[in-house]
Order: sequence, then structure tokens, then C-alpha cells
Amino acid sequence: MINCNYSNTESTHKDIIDFVNAAKKRDPNFKVIDLGGGVNGWTSEIADMIVDINVSDTQLTLKADICQEKDYAKIISFVELHGLFDYCICTHTLEDLYNPFPALNYMPRIALAGVITMPTMTDELSPVQSLRWNGYIHHRWIFEFLDEKIFIIPKIRSLEVFIRSKMSSVKSTEIRFDWQGAIPYEIFMNNYLGPDLKTVSSELKMVLGRLNVQSRGVYT
Repeated sequence: MINCNYSNTESTHKDIIDFVNAAKKRDPNFKVIDLGGGVNGWTSEIADMIVDINVSDTQLTLKADICQEKDYAKIISFVELHGLFDYCICTHTLEDLYNPFPALNYMPRIALAGVITMPTMTDELSPVQSLRWNGYIHHRWIFEFLDEKIFIIPKIRSLEVFIRSKMSSVKSTEIRFDWQGAIPYEIFMNNYLGPDLKTVSSELKMVLGRLNVQSRGVYT
């Protein structure tokens, strides 16, 4: 099961902190893991384990590259020893990664439920960081919600040719996915941008047509 909402970082952080604190008050054994929260992390007061490539192995942190399938053996071993986490936090991380798909595949194997956030498509196609480019220069992927799944599009320059930001109904800066039990997702063109311009442009137009029908935003 997965739900999608639009929000902003400040309100999302407060909502998650309040949720976790309330859950821990009801059940002191409620366990939380944060994937990718080692740099500029905000969950240190509520997370029982933080996984990141930039931390060391301690009682509260686990060093792992969440882009690498092999590194999940370390996380799975921890879960097999200590049990599943109740909640997994992964905020403003997946859009940065060269390979976010292992994280999406493994989160349901290490936790019962969780939350995923990143900037909205509106932000990634707007000059929010600089007038010289749209979106955040270090981000690799754009995320939306389509056919009851997380829909992932590589952040290619040609997107700006096909999309004109008239998404007036998307005022928020963050898209939020709350999942339980599974994380359904789909990658644009199965992560293959080919074999020619005509095919890619045709696929983009079809995706935008579907987004127009299903999304809260308006893509033209």
C-alpha cells in the first residue's frame, strides 16, 4: 500500500517526529531506521539506526552504500539478528543517487512501513536554485505518482522542452510517499532512453498525458 501527498520539508519533519514520538510512547520497542540520513541528518533524536556511506559502524549508525546491492547484506544481517524495523525514513535522498532502486527494493525487507520524500516535479523543472538551470543541479531523478505507483523519470534536459510549468495546483515543494508492506514503482521506459529521439519524445508525451489525468498538477 502506498499513498502520495504534497507537503514541504518543515511540516514533514514535524509530522514524522510527532508520529515517531507518539509511536514510541505507545510502544517503547518501536524501532526506526533512516536510510541516507548521515549528512545533514535531522533524525538523530528519533532514529534507532542511521544507514549512510558517510558514517562509521556504531550502535546507532551503519556504514553502507545504499546504491549497492551487496551492501544490503549487512543491513539484512542486522535485521535478521534484531528483527524488522517498524518504520523506515528516507527523505531527500533517492533523487541524489546514481542507483536508487536497491533502496526501493530493500526498504520493505527491513521495515514494516515508512516514508519517502523528495522535491516535487514542479521544483525540479523550475529555477529554484539558480536562474542558470532548473531544479537542483545535483539531482538525477524526478519522482511523481502514477497508476498508484511511484513513477521515476531520469532528469534529462529534454524534459523542459516537453513540460511547461503550469502546475498551479502544486504549491508545495515536496512530494511525500507513505508506504506499508510494499513500495510499487515504475521507471520511465524501464530506464532505457532509446533507441532514438522519436521513441523517447513519443513516450514522454504519453507519460505527460497520463499525468494530466491522474496527477494533482497540470502538465502541458
